[in-house]
Amino acid sequence: MELERIQQALSAEKVDGWLFYDFRKSNPIAYQVLSLPFDDFYSRRWFYFVPAQGTPTALISAVESHVLSSLPGERRIFRTWQEMHAILKELLHPGTRVAMEYSPNNAIPVVSRVDAGTVELVRSYGVEVVSSANMAQRFEAELSDEQIHSHREAGRRIIAVKDKLFKELGDELRAGVQLSEYSVQQRFLALLQQAGVVPDLPHVAVNANSSNPHYESTASSSSPIQRGDLVLFDFWAHLPAVGSIFADYTWMAFAGTREEIPTRQREVFEIVRQARDTAIAFVRQRLAAGERLTGSQLDDVTRAVIARAGYADYFVHRTGHSITTAIHGNGTNIDNYETQDERVLLPRTCCSIEPGIYLPEFGIRSEVNLLIFENDAEVTGIPIQEEITALL
Repeated sequence: MELERIQQALSAEKVDGWLFYDFRKSNPIAYQVLSLPFDDFYSRRWFYFVPAQGTPTALISAVESHVLSSLPGERRIFRTWQEMHAILKELLHPGTRVAMEYSPNNAIPVVSRVDAGTVELVRSYGVEVVSSANMAQRFEAELSDEQIHSHREAGRRIIAVKDKLFKELGDELRAGVQLSEYSVQQRFLALLQQAGVVPDLPHVAVNANSSNPHYESTASSSSPIQRGDLVLFDFWAHLPAVGSIFADYTWMAFAGTREEIPTRQREVFEIVRQARDTAIAFVRQRLAAGERLTGSQLDDVTRAVIARAGYADYFVHRTGHSITTAIHGNGTNIDNYETQDERVLLPRTCCSIEPGIYLPEFGIRSEVNLLIFENDAEVTGIPIQEEITALL
């Protein structure tokens, strides 16, 4: 456990202490921040209080007095619930601000790990409970130099695979080879594996199917890919090394020549592109000025571009998500739509930017990733898509 780093985070957020609580793995964030093995079995409640200054205290059941033994500080053992309440009251001083894995109004569900009753108990001691959301992502989403490199390299490889696949599809369309979403999906998966990355199953969606943001074809349910079709490709993977970071991109292709791409599809792609590029420019502007930027602010800026074009009702998901060793990480999401994510985009974190417009006849999305640094952001998945790619 990185005690000094936790206390630095508390000081930066002007919080008096961090009260970790868990009951039967209800709070995975606590395990992550405290570097506890998640596969250990704990059947009783436990607390671990880290003050902004001073020595931490573990509050544990007499039934499992061995738990949290790897953590520094004092160990207080309770037998009854009355004893547990009394020790908590000693630890928590009235008028102090204590962080917990709590999100006001459940604005950020991934952070809401402490039940309402436990929050009520802590508040009963005259303590102000605040969200640990911004602090927790320092431990869950901040990337090392090696991890940043792993993201860049994964991005380079999977974009190269996309280019190879698009060339093959163009050759096969010219030759009259029969193609389907499922057959192309399986080939894309094999090419990604051959590139030495660890992929999930890519999404390949044609025409109206591309209007479903999470559409997946199967062997028994798959549409053909024919001349004149619009095709969405969503693909993500990471390097094999432990701790590697995902790269995640979406590209649009057309099974025909550039001249054959319908005007409506071109127009909708241009709106999505403008929304994506507006988001990137806004991030860079705020970071260069040394200003804090939240996920909700960035979502609003991106969504406004699509709303002004008259397609607000067709942008049906958040602008982007945190990316870590999980494709959907626990850092800041670019979201003021599905959730109200007012966490700050921290340096050395990664997120996706992926606005989309989903009409009944087709959907269009463009997705890049951003590495956030102290005063700038780096776009990965380059070169980024500037127009629908004609496969012929």
